[in-house]
Amino acid sequence: MPPEGNLTEEFQYGSELQGRGHMTRLDTFVGLSILVLASAAVMVGFLNLYLIKKLAIFHNSFGVLWVSRTVGEIGANLPNIFYAGPVTIFQPKDINPVVGIMAWTVDFFFAFESCIMVQSVSANRMIAVCFPSSYNCIFTKRVTTNLIIVTWIAAAFVISLYYVVPCSLLGYSPQYHEFLFIKCSADYDRDYSLFATIGNRGCFAMCSCALIMDITTLFKIIHIKFTNKAAARETAFQRNVRFFAQTAFQNITMMGTLVFQVLANNSKESDREEYFILAYDTLILTQLNNGLALVLFNPEVHEFLGINFWSLKKKTPDVIPTSTSGTAGALTVSSKIDI
Repeated sequence: MPPEGNLTEEFQYGSELQGRGHMTRLDTFVGLSILVLASAAVMVGFLNLYLIKKLAIFHNSFGVLWVSRTVGEIGANLPNIFYAGPVTIFQPKDINPVVGIMAWTVDFFFAFESCIMVQSVSANRMIAVCFPSSYNCIFTKRVTTNLIIVTWIAAAFVISLYYVVPCSLLGYSPQYHEFLFIKCSADYDRDYSLFATIGNRGCFAMCSCALIMDITTLFKIIHIKFTNKAAARETAFQRNVRFFAQTAFQNITMMGTLVFQVLANNSKESDREEYFILAYDTLILTQLNNGLALVLFNPEVHEFLGINFWSLKKKTPDVIPTSTSGTAGALTVSSKIDI
């Protein structure tokens, strides 16, 4: 919060975070879309946590990383349900800027953790498919636990920098339907956060790396299918492919979202309302897609939920062998969590 000297008749700190005072059809539509998508994403997220707990196929490093990513996405959507959605619909004025800033802080902290965790999930799949003999040595319980701890610490560190670097804070704007940069004074020469600009492009670069890992994994899968048909028919390999598919599915949608994030850049000067709406709503939609991917790409989940997307060729045993063909890819699964 700036000192009182920064507040003048022409300038009011946090004016970007105020509602317009009356509702429009667009406000109602966008607010409802935020509420519906965020609520669905949270429910699907909790379903993911339940499925991972109940199904032995997820009791491994991949499943634990997916849990961390899912917790991040659930946390990121809570401010959308309890703040962003309602204030977008009702457009109240005289909002305390601290409330909008806190909504962004919570959202960004959890969303950034989820974004970083996507890299670990993609790396997990690439190593499982491309370097199966090394998989169990690399993704040990200790390594997986440390990855998760470092990811949460990194998210907390990055969010703290927005408070440390002068004039970098963002907050949710009901009028613009997006997180906006908050000007520190009337004579400030920028209408965007330099730190947020770096952050938006940094997230884009990180997801690009995940996409490169996904492409590498895809080429390896194609190579195995054409050169070693026996390995391609193995249960562990087919499961690795499905886990890869759900990972790649989320990365593709995330890349599209980040394009709009970079274009909007949390700045009113962009003057493109559609960028703000797409940047915000597609991020929530991406998080919803992430949760749905686990349900859509795994027939074991269909069987558990009684959904007949396609039938399993045979009932999956409760305990799957801990070692598989070196070519097909290793995936350690047991009736207990074994990462």
